[in-house]
Amino acid sequence: MQVSIIIINYNTFQLTSEAVESIIRHTHGVSYEIIVVDNASTECDPGLFAQRFPTIKLVRNPDNSGFAKGNNLGIRHAIGETILLFNSDAACLNDAVTLTYQELMADAKLGLTTARLEYPDGRIQHSCGRFPSINLQLVELLRLQKFMSAEQRGRILQGAFFSHDEPLYPDWVWGTYYHLKRGVIDKMPGGQLADDFFMYAEDLQWSYTVRKLGYNIKYVPQARVMHHFSQSTKKEKRLNQGNMILQNEDTFLVREYGWATTKVYYLTKMANFLLMRGASEHRQQMLQQYGKLLRGQPL
Repeated sequence: MQVSIIIINYNTFQLTSEAVESIIRHTHGVSYEIIVVDNASTECDPGLFAQRFPTIKLVRNPDNSGFAKGNNLGIRHAIGETILLFNSDAACLNDAVTLTYQELMADAKLGLTTARLEYPDGRIQHSCGRFPSINLQLVELLRLQKFMSAEQRGRILQGAFFSHDEPLYPDWVWGTYYHLKRGVIDKMPGGQLADDFFMYAEDLQWSYTVRKLGYNIKYVPQARVMHHFSQSTKKEKRLNQGNMILQNEDTFLVREYGWATTKVYYLTKMANFLLMRGASEHRQQMLQQYGKLLRGQPL
């Protein structure tokens, strides 16, 4: 088996079914299995997946243990030489699975590949980035990007500056479509993905571990995947999600960078927000959040 595709379902029966259907419809160049891990959904009987798709593996998680732990549960049931984490709100637009698999296996130093993610209307989602960095914040603070070529900006700055039309080697990528060699996971601490975050920022931690192990990460634009990524979430829920992301990123930064470097990073972030024009409400929110993190307060 070349690819084990793991989809976490939590009360998204229709979306997950569409994800499975898109994989079956478009994947022709590799042998694969689909593992649906149901995280204790209450929407309907998860057994409906097995009825609708008799060839999949259905893993029933008795608890909603979160995205990372759900994926680790799926990995324990996987037999593929590569592992593809595939969001339940995503869908293949072409044979993305074969394209990222071929890239992954063609380079011994490559540990992780991802696809081009698109909104339903075809717009590109900026799903690649550089690790948090004081140097990058200083570049933005001093507006040094104005003196850089487009190629330089794409090479050293954050995801929005990447072309996303050409192959590239970012530091980290979203967990929406996350195609790993099984051997890379085996080398991670405990032989599994870090799962101390219930949700959000786990892809940052995983990518950092992939890079620490000496592997590269590649973005493959020829592989196309639609990702719903709802923009209609209520303001209160978006704020709560943002706080969870920042809190998990804080845990990651302190653990990997150390307390002092993390605090300096927050200071440069706050300086950049102070110099921003427009979006005053967002700016004030971010200044308050980073101010709390700087003081070691929970969000």
